[in-house]
Amino acid sequence: MAYITENCYFLVVKNGKNSYLPLDWTSTKYYNNENLYTLPGIDSFTSKITRYDLLKEIMDQNLIDGDDIFLSFEILFYEKGKNRIIKEGPIFEEDEVLNEELLIEYIINNMSNKELINNILMQTNSIKEEDSTLEEFRNILKNISYYENKESLLRADLQIFKYISYEYKRIISIKVSNKILKKEQNKELKYINETN
Repeated sequence: MAYITENCYFLVVKNGKNSYLPLDWTSTKYYNNENLYTLPGIDSFTSKITRYDLLKEIMDQNLIDGDDIFLSFEILFYEKGKNRIIKEGPIFEEDEVLNEELLIEYIINNMSNKELINNILMQTNSIKEEDSTLEEFRNILKNISYYENKESLLRADLQIFKYISYEYKRIISIKVSNKILKKEQNKELKYINETN
């Protein structure tokens, strides 16, 4: 495995408790010159395939064999002298994650829904590091009632989201998307229960 430095990421297979297997992803048919040492590069690589297809491919390529334990795909990085994993994990084709534009549209379309806006604000608060661009985005959400009947101004101000660091945007997008998906699944489950 290459020497891991700060701000260097690796897509790995988790094969035990605190045990990770680095693989040569460039030998897979899905590799398309992405920089697999960055989060955007890993996301570009994984988001075009399913977990199942990537697992099948690495087994077909003998990068792991049938005797290897496979628990999950993870993203590993090095911080403060330790290997750590990205809590949100890799984004695959089957994951429904809002991109920048869709997240901005979602906020605009739901600007009068205080519960939903507070939920998005909570997702931003899970990021503890100081970041002035992220703080500006938070302030827009906190003061969203100011934008009532000012959709074009809100749209313009929300463009700040695009300038938040990739890592923070990624966390927010995944968490908000997961909340939306969970809410939709609960609605479907409730409907099924009511109709049976």
